[in-house]
Amino acid sequence: MLIKLLPEPEKPLLLDLAELLALSDNPVLWDGKKYDELTSDTDLSNLSIQIDEQENELLEDLEHSAGHPAHRESGWFSTSVKNRLVEQLKAFALSKVELPESRMAASQAVLAQLLEGRSTDRPEVPKIMLFEMFLVALRDGSISSIEQKLMRAFQHHYQIEDFIFDDLLERAEALNDEVSKTIALVLE
Repeated sequence: MLIKLLPEPEKPLLLDLAELLALSDNPVLWDGKKYDELTSDTDLSNLSIQIDEQENELLEDLEHSAGHPAHRESGWFSTSVKNRLVEQLKAFALSKVELPESRMAASQAVLAQLLEGRSTDRPEVPKIMLFEMFLVALRDGSISSIEQKLMRAFQHHYQIEDFIFDDLLERAEALNDEVSKTIALVLE
């Protein structure tokens, strides 16, 4: 939505941040199976993250709005962000990979990599990114605790004041509600 207002060098960062948010709380799969479906034949080294179709569509729309249709070679969730997150998750014991604290630690490590050495002289840039991140997180109806903590870490990195964070969240929630109501009305 507002990604068009970002300077060109910042658009790929927002796309990566949006992907991280989308993946951060999705179920982990081992050889395509959830934890409770594992068998002795499961290849535990084949770790991946389940992809949500709604999030995938939103990220494709965001990418198109950014004017970067070639940013992802073979569709969403095939990039270094996914690979970085999977590598971070592999550091945890099998029984702890799905725990919120493990997911949070892995996601924060990837966020730190993405934001390393990043700053901006333009105060609107991180606000635009944060607003877009809120919209991605709200796509499934609510913001998970992992997504909330990631956005707070982003806020602290760019030193966005709490009242601005809260106002942007309120506006994103209102927009998300209106879009949901409009879609429901159209599909009745």
